[in-house]
Amino acid sequence: MGFDFTLRDSRRIQLNMKRVSLVALVACFSVQAALGADDQSPRHSDNRPAHLLAVLIGGIDSDPTPAQIEGTAGRNEGNSGLYRFAGDMAQERVIPEYFNWNGTRAGQINRKAPPGSRGIADFIRQHLQAFPGDRVAIVGNSWGGHTALEVAQRVSEGEAPLAIDLVIFLDASSAARGAAKPKALPINVNRAVSYFTRNMFVWRKWDAGARLTNIDLGDVSQGYMRDGAPAYDAPLDVRGHVAAEWDEKIHADIKRRLLALLPEAGAR
Repeated sequence: MGFDFTLRDSRRIQLNMKRVSLVALVACFSVQAALGADDQSPRHSDNRPAHLLAVLIGGIDSDPTPAQIEGTAGRNEGNSGLYRFAGDMAQERVIPEYFNWNGTRAGQINRKAPPGSRGIADFIRQHLQAFPGDRVAIVGNSWGGHTALEVAQRVSEGEAPLAIDLVIFLDASSAARGAAKPKALPINVNRAVSYFTRNMFVWRKWDAGARLTNIDLGDVSQGYMRDGAPAYDAPLDVRGHVAAEWDEKIHADIKRRLLALLPEAGAR
């Protein structure tokens, strides 16, 4: 009986030890899984320098062509000068994101139920949730300028309004969409620049106080028009409006203003 009792007792001890080992093993895997989950969480905003998110919004008929999207179009080929500019902006710590005026992405302008300005505003909110230290700029051309204004207004609403560091209006237009021109900048826009032709269908010069800089492309002293071309001073010639979207000199000035927003590499 003594021997039999000792054997059963030994087996019970072995079984308990196995159970303890199994529990410890499961606990170990659980800790490792938790650590793995933490590693995959969006903590990258804590260990990455601040970037510039540049949201570029094209005009009424400026959906990029397939060749532009594939990268096979020439610099002056395609439907969207602003999409070409988005490619020129792509560099370290600059994130260019192109949208059509109705909130769709490149090549999708005819999509049913387009997301509109709300979709672009949601994109900006999601980006800043992941990278709260980033700077944000919006560039809107033609009808894209009207959409840019709507986006800025939308991100200023709600319980967590967001600041936009710079909004650039490139010959913005609200023709057939709303008022002739805005009366004020949204309060959350730190600064804005409006490049405008004298075409009667665009906003042209408008007053929004010290935060807005107007640049008259039809004024020869500004240096964007030479020998009457492009016809930025013509009230009825739409070619000037189209040329502004592709103008390399305007793009260079916009790029300079955007890159000035880029914080120092050590900034968070």
